[in-house]
Amino acid sequence: MKKLLFSLLFILVALSSCKTYQKIIYFQDVCPDSVVKVLPTQTLRFVPGDRLAINITSSATPELADRYNLTVGGRNGSYANNNVNNTRYTVDENGNIDVPGIGRVCVGGLTRSEVATKIQALFRNGIINDAIVTVSAYDQVYYVMGEVSSPGKKEINRDNLNIIQALAQCNDLSILAQRNRIKVLRQEGDEIKTYYVDIRSKDIFTSPAYNIQQNDIIYVEPNKVRMGQSNNNENSLRSISMWMSITSFLTSIAILITNAVK
Repeated sequence: MKKLLFSLLFILVALSSCKTYQKIIYFQDVCPDSVVKVLPTQTLRFVPGDRLAINITSSATPELADRYNLTVGGRNGSYANNNVNNTRYTVDENGNIDVPGIGRVCVGGLTRSEVATKIQALFRNGIINDAIVTVSAYDQVYYVMGEVSSPGKKEINRDNLNIIQALAQCNDLSILAQRNRIKVLRQEGDEIKTYYVDIRSKDIFTSPAYNIQQNDIIYVEPNKVRMGQSNNNENSLRSISMWMSITSFLTSIAILITNAVK
């Protein structure tokens, strides 16, 4: 009998451990030496509200090139200002920026390298024949909420970022996170689309939300344990009152029984 009970206990513990493993471990269906297909890397493209800096240089006429660069506090006439934000362009609602010397340029939907190539061609068309243009992006961000170690507003500091890297920037999920329902909210045109990803599965690599876009909102839902803790906190005073009532009731019953026995 004791052996049977021990065997049953061992099986229950093993099943419980297996269930916990399935809830927590990432990429469970990726086998050793397996090849997993992923979506092609998507380089970020400028959208309205993005900010960028443009730097024009020339070996033949460096002073002429410098006239077209937005600077902080000095040599650029009407473009000079002590605020560093004035050295950056903001993409307007139509995807345009106004560049000194060449006017309005549409950059919406283009990558950094595509913008640099486009503006360089415009400058080389009769303004600065050997112009070299470099473009830098600023203030491209995404937001993370819920059960992560470090939620908040996060900077996109590279041309491409996937959701695994994005969550790593938040110091990973907490142990109380629900790993199979990570929600990504993304604005596409005049709509907000919602995607769900499961970081426990290799399917995450083919999800439309695998490549993070600027202004994405990632929400990591809490698991049942966390929600249970929340309910307990909300009902703590009620719970204390309930147990006091139960204790008082049981004490009264015990006194009655004791008196009856006597």
